[in-house]
Amino acid sequence: MKNWWRRYSPYEGEEPYLYFAFAEADARRVWPVLRLLLERGCRVWYSLGPAGSAEEVLRRQARSGGAALTLLYLTDAVCADGDTKSNLLVNQKQGRPILCLDPDGTDRRLAMGLREDIPHLPLYRLSGKGELESALVHAEGFSQDMLAEPVKVEAGGLAGKLAALFCVLAAILALVSFAGVHYLHWFQPERPDEVRFSDPVIAAAVRDAARGGAVTEALTEQIRILYFKELPENWEELSRLPALERVVLPQTLLSGEAELPALDVEIELTGGGT
Repeated sequence: MKNWWRRYSPYEGEEPYLYFAFAEADARRVWPVLRLLLERGCRVWYSLGPAGSAEEVLRRQARSGGAALTLLYLTDAVCADGDTKSNLLVNQKQGRPILCLDPDGTDRRLAMGLREDIPHLPLYRLSGKGELESALVHAEGFSQDMLAEPVKVEAGGLAGKLAALFCVLAAILALVSFAGVHYLHWFQPERPDEVRFSDPVIAAAVRDAARGGAVTEALTEQIRILYFKELPENWEELSRLPALERVVLPQTLLSGEAELPALDVEIELTGGGT
């Protein structure tokens, strides 16, 4: 939509919201993504144009840093945007979830100064509507708390169809989250040679290591590091990964009663020791 920013102003309230980071030069290109968010009812904050004053710079830093989730539309233009780049690097340093959207098949995370080897900086290549749906539904940090009243946007075209599909997927996300399931498998076709793990935490970490590819026997023989978002229940399944050298998990997962098993791999606690 031409000049959509004149009709849909950024959210400035105190309820949980999403920060949509993009370059002003890409404002028209990002409309299909923003439209999905608006029609679902997401509170979205964004900034356009130069800050104009030191006070406005600080205000924008506070708004970007206060978001529950950041969506980054990763292009050459945003990599050259010093203000947005600075805000994103602060969010990365503080461990806030950042979802990178790649519209043209080029991984620019390093050009943006972001590390691509940590779990809360996944990259989704927006090669079609399926990728966009998957990115939004699986976004770490996405929750129903960020949703308010849906915004009525003119229907029609691909964006309208995506909006309807996203509504359905968001409802599915709410149901499976309530049941304690963090990854959806319905969208992934099965392969005859695909390796499956019974422990859902280990299975999720292996899928992340596959970076969207199939989890084959050849892949499991190459994996050297896994990132866990939860504690596995069946640590013995790690024996199916003969090249594994290190597992990484947040220190916050450990309580006073939690014990780590004795493994032939290094266990690294983010924010702590080994």
